[in-house]
Amino acid sequence: MVKCVDMKGQLLTNENLSKYTSWRVGGPAEKLYIPFDKADLCEFVKTLSINEPVFWMGLGSNLLVRDGGIPGTVINTKGRLKGLRLIDDTTVYVEVGVPCAHVARFCAERGLIGAEFLAGIPGTMGGALKMNAGAFGGETWRLVKAVETLDLAGQVTQRLAEEFSVSYRSVKCNENEWFLSALLTLQKGDSAASQQEIKALLEKRAQTQPTNQPSCGSVFKNPPGDFAARLIEASGLKGFVIGGAQVSEKHANFIVNIGNSTASDIEKLIYYVQDKVKKCHGVELQTEVCMVGEFNSAKQHESLLKSPAQFGRVAVLMGGSAAERPVSLISGAAVYQALLRKGVDAVAVDVTASPIDALKDLKVDRVFNIIHGRGGEDGVLQAVLEVIGLPYTGSGVLASALAMDKLRTKLCWQGYGLVTPDWFLLKNESDIPACIEKLGFPVIVKPALEGSSIGMSKASTPDELHKALLLALKYDCDVYAEKWVTGKEYTVGVLNDQALPVIRLETPHVFYDYEAKYNATTTQYHCPAGLTDEQELFIRNLAVQASRVIGIKGWARVDVFIDAEGQYQLIEVNTVPGMTDHSLVPMAAKQAGIDFDELVWQVLETSLG
Repeated sequence: MVKCVDMKGQLLTNENLSKYTSWRVGGPAEKLYIPFDKADLCEFVKTLSINEPVFWMGLGSNLLVRDGGIPGTVINTKGRLKGLRLIDDTTVYVEVGVPCAHVARFCAERGLIGAEFLAGIPGTMGGALKMNAGAFGGETWRLVKAVETLDLAGQVTQRLAEEFSVSYRSVKCNENEWFLSALLTLQKGDSAASQQEIKALLEKRAQTQPTNQPSCGSVFKNPPGDFAARLIEASGLKGFVIGGAQVSEKHANFIVNIGNSTASDIEKLIYYVQDKVKKCHGVELQTEVCMVGEFNSAKQHESLLKSPAQFGRVAVLMGGSAAERPVSLISGAAVYQALLRKGVDAVAVDVTASPIDALKDLKVDRVFNIIHGRGGEDGVLQAVLEVIGLPYTGSGVLASALAMDKLRTKLCWQGYGLVTPDWFLLKNESDIPACIEKLGFPVIVKPALEGSSIGMSKASTPDELHKALLLALKYDCDVYAEKWVTGKEYTVGVLNDQALPVIRLETPHVFYDYEAKYNATTTQYHCPAGLTDEQELFIRNLAVQASRVIGIKGWARVDVFIDAEGQYQLIEVNTVPGMTDHSLVPMAAKQAGIDFDELVWQVLETSLG
């Protein structure tokens, strides 16, 4: 704390404003001045440069301070400009630091009526004067007879109410002119009745508004002939959450901080509500709340411009009927929750049979596909969605079909000159001798159309090869043996044609099987992968090239070995990678500075193309 020279007030620097706002959010003020009284404030203002940005605060209600804070000087009058007295039988003098509720009680106790509504305004008279605050049918400027203003030169001016242009929640005044006090004109009446009315209004407020949670009061102006709360609730937004900000379950025109909100969360939710109400009802809600200050970064500002409403309603398709169903359900639940946290209007859909049946009763605008394996990753679902006209995440029909079929993926890579381990197609048991002759041992046997290492097993003898073939044939698709690669295993996430950091996999299992992927606690993931810069760059470029050959769009994960001779060998590619707590694409994205929710958002953006 710094004491301003010749001033009685307190001058604070880099003071966090979250403790001064009713939402309990906000970044720092470059300078914050808390005046001793009105005279001290006038003297302080005289010391400011003519170009100094100045912002005034009272109780910090009806105010959203962005996370980057406020440059220049913030003046906080809460509890300071607190003069409140009778001028005559019907006129009250009130300074701008007095809470509105105090004014209501002061008037009622002295037999003056007309100010009862002020008990429902959670701010000071300064804020009420600035935006013609109102509640329960009353408005501030209906009471105002005259005001006292202060300009940047420290000059105090007396002005009549008719000198201002006043409308619903709006007062036009000079930019560098601030209210210091007001004269309110009231009527003589029954003190007991007035106090009883205030009590009833406060009880109504407690019953209908979230007074026990941090909020700013009403966020949106009521449109002509309607109520913002009704429109918001009719849009299905009561209780809707973005980050730590929630549309109140008690009153839909309130946004509350449920414990860990940032200003960015609140601002995103405000924009989302506006977009959703406009889409549902054709009404453009206008805000009452004053949003001020700087963003933490250009990236934060950019993220606010990306409205969740651009996606419409999103169906998160998960489950399916393939062998990877359990993994898909876990991935789907994680994606669904991330979309909700980002403010997206999402619905979780467990597909147990036909995706058309799963979607027929839902009104959705696009699909986030997180069905792993056949029926979700092989082009079938993609073709269905194209026929019914629903945009979807990830790769198209042909790329999905090719990538799902490991054999055809290998053929594409080989045709392009990319290295992949030798292989042999096993149609039945009679092919085993020829397979042994070509590949020798050990080999790994794979069903061509399964993921998550399902149906795969290593074989080091003819008997093991026979058993591995019988296991793989159970999955009703082509089966092939692939020459066993001795070396280190890596995986590379690809997001919008850019490779994420490489991950090296290490498991005590025979290979990176289903158990090692999803259940084991002994699997180790190394990111950074321990490669040289040249190796890291090469393997990342290889993954992007391997994806392009297949025609992959949006996102994927490419598996690569570096064998004992230092040869890079492509193994397979997944176009709907896992999104569980063991999954690799989220792990790599985190290393690149992309958290899980942002990763899900970026994948959803692939549906916009």
